[in-house]
Amino acid sequence: MELEKQNYVMEVVLFELKEGIDKRCFCQTAAALTEVLKLEVSGFEGRTLLHTSDESQWTDIIYWCDMESALVAMEKLKTTSEFQIFVSMIDSREITQRHLVPTNLNGLK
Repeated sequence: MELEKQNYVMEVVLFELKEGIDKRCFCQTAAALTEVLKLEVSGFEGRTLLHTSDESQWTDIIYWCDMESALVAMEKLKTTSEFQIFVSMIDSREITQRHLVPTNLNGLK
Protein backbone atom coordinates (compact mmCIF):
# COMPACT_ATOMS: atom_id res chain seq x y z
CA MET A 1 0.00 0.00 0.00
CA GLU A 2 1.29 3.46 -0.89
CA LEU A 3 1.01 5.45 2.31
CA GLU A 4 2.63 8.45 0.62
CA LYS A 5 -0.65 8.95 -1.22
CA GLN A 6 -2.40 11.76 0.66
CA ASN A 7 -6.06 10.92 0.04
CA TYR A 8 -6.47 7.63 1.89
CA VAL A 9 -8.53 7.19 5.06
CA MET A 10 -7.31 5.28 8.09
CA GLU A 11 -10.04 3.76 10.22
CA VAL A 12 -8.78 3.16 13.75
CA VAL A 13 -10.86 1.11 16.17
CA LEU A 14 -9.76 0.64 19.79
CA PHE A 15 -11.50 -2.10 21.75
CA GLU A 16 -11.37 -4.89 24.29
CA LEU A 17 -12.61 -8.44 23.83
CA LYS A 18 -15.48 -9.84 25.80
CA GLU A 19 -14.37 -11.83 28.81
CA GLY A 20 -13.67 -15.46 27.97
CA ILE A 21 -13.10 -14.95 24.23
CA ASP A 22 -10.33 -17.20 22.94
CA LYS A 23 -7.64 -14.96 21.37
CA ARG A 24 -6.72 -17.49 18.70
CA CYS A 25 -10.35 -17.91 17.67
CA PHE A 26 -10.72 -14.12 17.54
CA CYS A 27 -7.67 -13.80 15.27
CA GLN A 28 -9.02 -16.51 12.96
CA THR A 29 -12.31 -14.63 12.79
CA ALA A 30 -10.44 -11.40 12.01
CA ALA A 31 -8.55 -13.18 9.21
CA ALA A 32 -11.84 -14.43 7.72
CA LEU A 33 -13.20 -10.88 7.81
CA THR A 34 -10.06 -9.60 6.09
CA GLU A 35 -10.70 -12.01 3.22
CA VAL A 36 -14.24 -10.63 2.86
CA LEU A 37 -12.82 -7.11 2.82
CA LYS A 38 -10.29 -8.04 0.12
CA LEU A 39 -12.75 -9.86 -2.12
CA GLU A 40 -16.06 -8.11 -1.62
CA VAL A 41 -15.57 -4.55 -0.38
CA SER A 42 -14.66 -1.80 -2.80
CA GLY A 43 -12.07 0.71 -1.60
CA PHE A 44 -10.37 -1.61 0.92
CA GLU A 45 -6.58 -1.18 0.81
CA GLY A 46 -5.22 -3.02 3.84
CA ARG A 47 -5.61 -3.91 7.48
CA THR A 48 -3.47 -4.36 10.60
CA LEU A 49 -4.70 -5.85 13.88
CA LEU A 50 -2.61 -5.07 16.98
CA HIS A 51 -2.83 -5.70 20.71
CA THR A 52 -1.04 -4.72 23.90
CA SER A 53 1.54 -7.18 25.21
CA ASP A 54 -0.97 -8.55 27.72
CA GLU A 55 -3.63 -8.84 24.95
CA SER A 56 -6.12 -6.81 26.99
CA GLN A 57 -6.52 -3.95 24.50
CA TRP A 58 -6.76 -4.20 20.73
CA THR A 59 -6.44 -1.81 17.81
CA ASP A 60 -7.79 -2.54 14.33
CA ILE A 61 -6.40 -0.26 11.61
CA ILE A 62 -8.11 -0.42 8.24
CA TYR A 63 -6.97 1.58 5.21
CA TRP A 64 -9.56 2.80 2.71
CA CYS A 65 -9.02 4.60 -0.58
CA ASP A 66 -11.39 7.40 0.54
CA MET A 67 -14.01 8.33 3.14
CA GLU A 68 -16.96 7.32 0.99
CA SER A 69 -15.57 3.78 0.67
CA ALA A 70 -15.10 3.54 4.44
CA LEU A 71 -18.68 4.61 5.15
CA VAL A 72 -20.26 2.44 2.44
CA ALA A 73 -18.23 -0.55 3.64
CA MET A 74 -19.63 -0.26 7.16
CA GLU A 75 -23.18 -0.52 5.84
CA LYS A 76 -22.29 -3.48 3.63
CA LEU A 77 -20.37 -5.31 6.36
CA LYS A 78 -23.28 -5.16 8.81
CA THR A 79 -25.01 -7.85 6.74
CA THR A 80 -22.07 -10.27 6.47
CA SER A 81 -21.75 -13.20 8.84
CA GLU A 82 -17.98 -12.71 9.20
CA PHE A 83 -18.46 -9.16 10.48
CA GLN A 84 -21.30 -10.17 12.78
CA ILE A 85 -19.17 -12.92 14.34
CA PHE A 86 -16.19 -10.54 14.66
CA VAL A 87 -18.16 -7.82 16.47
CA SER A 88 -19.92 -10.38 18.68
CA MET A 89 -16.53 -11.05 20.31
CA ILE A 90 -15.90 -7.38 21.16
CA ASP A 91 -17.00 -5.69 24.37
CA SER A 92 -19.34 -3.02 22.97
CA ARG A 93 -18.84 -0.85 26.06
CA GLU A 94 -15.17 -0.39 25.21
CA ILE A 95 -15.09 0.74 21.56
CA THR A 96 -13.57 3.92 20.15
CA GLN A 97 -13.67 4.43 16.38
CA ARG A 98 -12.11 7.20 14.30
CA HIS A 99 -11.75 7.87 10.60
CA LEU A 100 -8.50 9.75 10.09
CA VAL A 101 -7.05 11.49 7.04
CA PRO A 102 -3.35 12.24 6.58
CA THR A 103 -1.75 15.63 7.00
CA ASN A 104 0.86 16.56 4.42
CA LEU A 105 3.89 17.55 6.49
CA ASN A 106 6.17 17.85 3.45
CA GLY A 107 4.67 21.19 2.41
CA LEU A 108 5.33 22.73 5.83
CA LYS A 109 9.13 22.99 5.57
